[in-house]
Amino acid sequence: MFWLPAGKITAIAYLLMIVVAISSCVKDYPAQVGNIIPPTNTATPTSTTSCSCTGVSSTTPTSGTTIPASSTTVAVDTLDASPPHFSPNGGNFYFSTIVKLASDTLPPQAVYEFSLDNGTTWQIGQQFTLTTGGKILTRFRVGNKPSRSRAASFTLYYQRMLIVGNSIMSHAPAPEIGWTNFNGMAASAPEKDFVHLLTARLQTLNPDMTVRLQSGAGIELDFGKSTYTMDEFTEPLQTFKPDLIVVRLGENVVDGDVQTRNFEGQFRQFLERLKQLSRGYNQPVQIVISTCVWEHPATDAILKKVAAENGYPLVDLSCLIGQPQYFASQYANPGVAAHPNDTGMQKISDLIWVKIQ
Repeated sequence: MFWLPAGKITAIAYLLMIVVAISSCVKDYPAQVGNIIPPTNTATPTSTTSCSCTGVSSTTPTSGTTIPASSTTVAVDTLDASPPHFSPNGGNFYFSTIVKLASDTLPPQAVYEFSLDNGTTWQIGQQFTLTTGGKILTRFRVGNKPSRSRAASFTLYYQRMLIVGNSIMSHAPAPEIGWTNFNGMAASAPEKDFVHLLTARLQTLNPDMTVRLQSGAGIELDFGKSTYTMDEFTEPLQTFKPDLIVVRLGENVVDGDVQTRNFEGQFRQFLERLKQLSRGYNQPVQIVISTCVWEHPATDAILKKVAAENGYPLVDLSCLIGQPQYFASQYANPGVAAHPNDTGMQKISDLIWVKIQ
């Protein structure tokens, strides 16, 4: 396995896994990673998809105490005080940047508050760590009386993205099934798969961002086996040191084996391995998890549960399931045809982008 620097073409392509899993829905082909080169200097793609997947949104814990919305209802008589200022005051910043709140005058007994979800909930604190982008609000509060709020918008950039996936992420040419590209099956070209689309967007914020792809076939096919060690993830994390990890897999998991082979336990161990290795190189990491694009209810239930337990953003791809406009029906081979087409790849990229921003 090797990392892929942005903008440099490599001719190396090799087969990671050749085993084929039969899922309860259709046949998939485990990821085969090689000459997938993220594009550079590409304009931010515009989504042309229309369906809506909201999923379960969660935020990495920040400093401060969360105040439920029900306890922070704005009183008619608001606090007559200018709200705190942000430092830095919005803009494009590296993931995990610390933002502080300050004011020239602090009302007696006032506390600083900030909201990462447009005022739905408020947290007490005079600083927070950027783990999500978008509009952030701040204000003072004395008892039940809040001040007016102030807003600032932040976007996040990353240095190194690791994607753990399957053939939707990358697959080598397989002419015997009608697949001749080397990119995410069944995108019409490398720049049309979700890896390249997502990379192009991230590189508009940081042109130097690099990407590495890692097969997740072991997690999907070998979970629960005593011989499976997950050692394939050690080298990528120790040498590449990602600050963004996108876990985009699940289609190769046989739904009927989820309980009997303890997929939940294996997936927890997998995430713990990612966390332990990232602590070893002292790098803050954002981990994002997606559900399946095929109907795998037992698998998806575990992905959602474990993501929620760890506070990781979840990308819900359920709106693609059973929607023919998102799949590559032009291929005669049913396994290839079951993969996302260009429209489906764009939708996957869009939904991941929302969760990392």
